[in-house]
Amino acid sequence: MSISVCIVTYNSMKYLPYFLDSVLHQTYWQATGEAPDIFVVDNSSSDKTVSYIRDNFPTVHLLRNVNNIGLSRAWNQAIKITRGEYILIMNPDLILDEKFLSTLVQDMDNNSQLALAGGKLYQMDFEREDDFLVRPVKTSILDSCGFLAFKNRRFTDRGAGELDVGRFNKKEEIFGLTGACFLVRRSALEQVKFGKEYFDEIFFMYQEDIDLCWRLRLAGWQAIYDPKAIGWHHRRAHSGQKNSLATVLYRRSKENLVNYHSYKNHLMLLYKNELKANLWRDFPRIFWYELKKIAYVLIFETGNFFRAWGEIFKNRRILKKKRGLNMRLKRVRAEEIRKWFR
Repeated sequence: MSISVCIVTYNSMKYLPYFLDSVLHQTYWQATGEAPDIFVVDNSSSDKTVSYIRDNFPTVHLLRNVNNIGLSRAWNQAIKITRGEYILIMNPDLILDEKFLSTLVQDMDNNSQLALAGGKLYQMDFEREDDFLVRPVKTSILDSCGFLAFKNRRFTDRGAGELDVGRFNKKEEIFGLTGACFLVRRSALEQVKFGKEYFDEIFFMYQEDIDLCWRLRLAGWQAIYDPKAIGWHHRRAHSGQKNSLATVLYRRSKENLVNYHSYKNHLMLLYKNELKANLWRDFPRIFWYELKKIAYVLIFETGNFFRAWGEIFKNRRILKKKRGLNMRLKRVRAEEIRKWFR
């Protein structure tokens, strides 16, 4: 069973010495005798990312984009070029336990209905040694144990920000997994792709992973969380704020571009994937959540509101086609999707 590793970088120099080393030293490569097939797409970094990879990791395949074409499109570039039957989708701000890959491969081999497999990600920090160098600091604070979906159609990372006290030590089926790191079956991607798009390129960045997980669920595929696969993630954007005030304060601290894509993509996510039967069942919760979001964005991010809706209107025909494909590929009943929203 061949494996390809797909990574998108953008000014990721500080992570590379630790990140790539942890990928290359996975026990999976030694156990199978398979040569690591690692493909990096760089989205026009202005730091030393490209030169560092070329000079220090000559076996890593590298494609450099002239411009930042977005996370979704860059991942699609890598997926198209690679040939592995399983694909490890990763951000460069991770360090993996040496058994991470072999654990997830075994899970996939044991269940042909699995499209996605992921593990327990902890938060990771960095200490500066001087003005240039950093040292990773692994913590016991959870970063993600898969996605948690709510009836108002809010999504968070399970366990995010919690001290690991064993609450997520059970291997179990979940709604989906963060795009920071998961193993995906190529045949599943091929089934749900739109044209040449595996990840939806209109999303550019943010929530493209939730969109993929939802599409795979509609098509009848499964996702599993395995706590024996461990990694450490330096996340710059955290989900799972505990209350409305915390959510507002957190959103106010983020870059405007991030908030724009987050708002736009949330709306497209619902339009493309929501089933009418489930929409009407949960309509009061969805309506109240969306009303609060609209009020906030109109007051504090007026430009983002009109820009997001303008972009959605411009892409309305292609979005309609993508929703149509998702509904044609649907292999599950509404209640099988509804059970994931709590």
